[in-house]
Amino acid sequence: MSNYPLRLPDHVLADAKAFAARNGTSLNQFLSSLIAERVGELKALAHVEARIARAEAGAASAVLAKVPDRAPLPGDELA
Repeated sequence: MSNYPLRLPDHVLADAKAFAARNGTSLNQFLSSLIAERVGELKALAHVEARIARAEAGAASAVLAKVPDRAPLPGDELA
């Protein structure tokens, strides 16, 4: 585990302390969780963007062309 000095505006620190207390966690645990969640979101987004970059519109159209043209099953209709 590593340490990193973090500077926060006073009002942000006050809010973070309040949320940490409300959640029954330490400020350190609260901020670590928030950072970990956001990093996870950014990694997932990068993965999706990489998959999109590899996508072939023609291949997707070919798959969709195989779908039969029929009425939706009962309960699957658009509202």
